[in-house]
Amino acid sequence: MMELIEIALILFLFFGCNRPGKKEKLPNIILVMADDLGYGDVACYGNPTVKTPCLDEMANVGIRFERFYAASPVCSPTRGSCLTGRHAYRYNMPWAGRYGLPAGEITIAEALKTKGYSTGHFGKWHVGGLSKTINQSEFPGGPSPYSPPWENGFDECFSTESMMPTYNSYYQVGGDFGTEDYCFVQNQPVEKGQKTGGFRWKDFYWTGENEYMEEMPEGDDSKVIMDKALDFIERKSTEANPFLSVIWFHTPHTPVAAGNEQRAKYPGQDMQGQHWFGAISAMDEQIGELRKKLRELQIEENTIVWFCSDNGPSYVHNYNSSGGLRGKKAELYEGGVRVPAILEWPKKITNPFTSKLPVSTSDFYPTLLAVCGIEMENQPVLDGAEIMEPLLSKQEERETSIRFQSPVPNRLKKQETQDVEQFSIIKNNFKLISINSGESFQLYNLNDDPSESNDIFAENKKLAETMIFKLKEWQASCKNSALGKDYK
Repeated sequence: MMELIEIALILFLFFGCNRPGKKEKLPNIILVMADDLGYGDVACYGNPTVKTPCLDEMANVGIRFERFYAASPVCSPTRGSCLTGRHAYRYNMPWAGRYGLPAGEITIAEALKTKGYSTGHFGKWHVGGLSKTINQSEFPGGPSPYSPPWENGFDECFSTESMMPTYNSYYQVGGDFGTEDYCFVQNQPVEKGQKTGGFRWKDFYWTGENEYMEEMPEGDDSKVIMDKALDFIERKSTEANPFLSVIWFHTPHTPVAAGNEQRAKYPGQDMQGQHWFGAISAMDEQIGELRKKLRELQIEENTIVWFCSDNGPSYVHNYNSSGGLRGKKAELYEGGVRVPAILEWPKKITNPFTSKLPVSTSDFYPTLLAVCGIEMENQPVLDGAEIMEPLLSKQEERETSIRFQSPVPNRLKKQETQDVEQFSIIKNNFKLISINSGESFQLYNLNDDPSESNDIFAENKKLAETMIFKLKEWQASCKNSALGKDYK
């Protein structure tokens, strides 16, 4: 009799646990973003100076992207694309600054909550104002349009409206602070021992409506952010439902500084170089703390950790690197939009590799919704595509193009042409980019010429004309969206 019971139990466990149609547990999702980290600012992307062992290890066990693109060459539009899967021109957010996500946009947090996800945002927000009364960014027109995390699907947050100093983040000083040569890398050098005093930084860390942290968070800003994120992750790991944690560092955006421990890793660098490289190493260390915590909690196997930068390296100093690519932040050449990116998901990625598939930050939303089996009603038109399946199958081409549009910053405007817009389209190997606000174009084969030094437009006019047509078709669609016609 006991033998029959044991056999029945074995059959139940086998067929019960492996019956067709049994749903897999949805993954936890962690989206990590650096600020102004260039394609060549990470060791595993070829930087000979910076020490980033945690990101390097993550790349060694996951997917390192060779061609990952920020949707914009500046901060806010890229962040908007991560949250919505849509290019920011569709909702009138062309540049970094005084903009806000419209209420009609569906964010990844709102979408994932339909499947029971807990959601948290930690760090830089910069896609809407966090206060209706406090003008944090000191704009002449008053506070930024109110669109905080808690009104865009996030249950918890520890968020700033814009950039923050990367050490002792509520204070900025030009010279002596704590140690004789404590200073920030800015576009003007600070001599050792120079004392210019200090001032209270303009922003706060917000935790909810009319709630912000008043006392100064001491120490490295990346640790301040990660400590809050890890607290959220640890609490949510004990619950039945999965979580989304968006961790957006301020590092290494100016004003950038590092503590003495991190600076000591770079004895051969000058003072400013020590702060620059030290801040990146401090951020890398916190990514290591994140990966360590996931293993301690035994949830790493089915947790997606996806790291990237929001745009290319800043143009206010030369400690950073675009890795030999043309251009920097604010430009649509590769150096402004191609960024380092790494994906770790042990359950699905068992053999690490480098992917050549072109991928964009606009792909986050449709890809992760597809992973979770989510289709949103009244979904506005998307610019991103689902790329997990082609990515895991190691495809190198995608069906959809990646398109860009951005204002031309004053520093790049040529007096004789008065460029006001720059736009571009990438179709796998080929990239078309505007010159003189679309009066003419350049065409590059990025496989043969990643540094965009050999314009092949003249000998490929038919291909170029097709890409110009597709680009203009997309621009017309964006203009239609900007009028609010996508919202049901």
